Amino acid sequence: MKNKYIIYFFAIVTIILFAALYMIEIPSPSVIISEKYTLNFK
Repeated sequence: MKNKYIIYFFAIVTIILFAALYMIEIPSPSVIISEKYTLNFK
């Protein structure tokens, strides 16, 4: 393969990789969920 085709191949792979990472919805870690539980001992 020529050097030009290798550069095109890596450029297309990186574009596809960034598009796939953009499509995946990653939840933000800033939301803190806190729940209170009451324990009834008998």
